[in-house]
Amino acid sequence: MAQILTMFAVSQTSYAMAKKEIASRIKDARLNSGLSQRNVAKALNLSQSSYSRMERGLLMPDCAQIKVLSGLHGASILWLLGMPNYFVYADQSSSSSPRISAS
Repeated sequence: MAQILTMFAVSQTSYAMAKKEIASRIKDARLNSGLSQRNVAKALNLSQSSYSRMERGLLMPDCAQIKVLSGLHGASILWLLGMPNYFVYADQSSSSSPRISAS
């Protein structure tokens, strides 16, 4: 039983850290874009207070909201979700799938 509780505590800590990272990246993206919380909230069809809760990690964005944020700020979805920067290199001369590399 103690082992299960320990595993649960570790996963909760990881989840809390992930929420904090996502909230931080969403806020950083908005600040770098020079947009107000009100502008971003309107694009997401949210109230400004709900969007503020998102930037503080109290409300997590859904998949559609992440997609909108990505386009709005020119940031990759993976970066918004706390992953390293990724660049997609598409070779226009071939029909192969794009290469993805982390930076």
